[in-house]
Amino acid sequence: MANLPNTNTNPDSPQNFFNGYFSQTLNVSSAIYGQVNGFFRERTSSSIVADSLTQALLTLTYNNNLDPLVMVAEFDKTATESDLKKLMIAFFNASKGPTSKIGYHNVRYLNQYVQRSLLA
Repeated sequence: MANLPNTNTNPDSPQNFFNGYFSQTLNVSSAIYGQVNGFFRERTSSSIVADSLTQALLTLTYNNNLDPLVMVAEFDKTATESDLKKLMIAFFNASKGPTSKIGYHNVRYLNQYVQRSLLA
């Protein structure tokens, strides 16, 4: 079937919907973008990470009819970097299904006997 031409020209078809799903435009004022991006640039060491977090936050707030500046103000109330990470993970997971949740960072400790045999 892959060699046959696509004959489905229905504009409401699922294929037409998903063809443009990830290219939807989001109109945000430059002032809001600058404030959100500035917050993440202060909290991260990479401008690429800050840009990605800004895009994710703006998309989620737009899709959920939230004010991005209110979310940034809530994030800014966190005392430590660890608290900020936990809050952001909870926010990003709020709109995800149970099979696509972002994981938490857990430090794994090796059993002392396993570690000793690996180092030996």
